[in-house]
Amino acid sequence: MGELAEAFRSELVKAGYDLLPKDATNRKDLATTKELPASVRAEIADLHRALGGAAGYLDFTSGKWDFATADGLFIEFDEQLHFNRYRGTTDRLPWAEGIPWAADYLHYSSVHEDQCLIAGGYGGKWTNPSTEKMFGVADPPRVFDRNGSPRWKQRALYDAVKDAYAAHRPEISLARVSIHDEIGGRGVLKALGRRGEGLDAATLREFLAARTIF
Repeated sequence: MGELAEAFRSELVKAGYDLLPKDATNRKDLATTKELPASVRAEIADLHRALGGAAGYLDFTSGKWDFATADGLFIEFDEQLHFNRYRGTTDRLPWAEGIPWAADYLHYSSVHEDQCLIAGGYGGKWTNPSTEKMFGVADPPRVFDRNGSPRWKQRALYDAVKDAYAAHRPEISLARVSIHDEIGGRGVLKALGRRGEGLDAATLREFLAARTIF
C-alpha cells in the first residue's frame, strides 16, 4: 500500500472506523460476476468486449478490497490510475446511475487522464502479460491507437465488477473516495500529503455516508 493510501487509512481510524488488519481484509470474499443477476453479468461481459477484450471470458472476479471495517463496510481509495477514458466507460453502464460516486467519477475520468498518464503510462502500469491475455497486445506506452493500455482496461473492468457487486448484493456495503474529491473544502490529495492538514473526522464520516452503497 502506498503512502497516500496509508495516510488515508490513518484518517479513517481517526474518524472512528474500526478497520480490519490488511490480512483479514485480504481474506474477504472477492467481488465476482458469478453472483450477479444474469442481465448484469451480460453487461459486464459486453463491457469487456467493448474494451477490446479477448473472446472466451464469461465471468470476472475483482482484485482484493482496499479497506474493510469490522461492521462490514468496504472502502475503496482510488488514486490517479483509476481515472481515464476506460473508467469513464464503466460509469455509463445502466445500473451505474444510482451509484453515489458515478457522476463525480465520470467527470474525473474525463478531466484527469493526464495525471493517469504521468502515474501509469509506462511499464507494468501500462501493460503486462496477464492483461494482454484479456485485452490484446498494448499500444506503445502513452499511445492510444488501436488498443491503448490493457492494464488500464483491466483496472476499469474490475472496478466495475466491485461496483456491480455492491449495487446488486444487499449484504454488501461499499464506499469510494478519490484523490480528486474535496471533503470539507479540502482536496483529498493535498490533505493527505506530507504537509497536508488531514481531513476533519466528522466531515469525512458524513462524506463517506453519502458515498456508500448500502
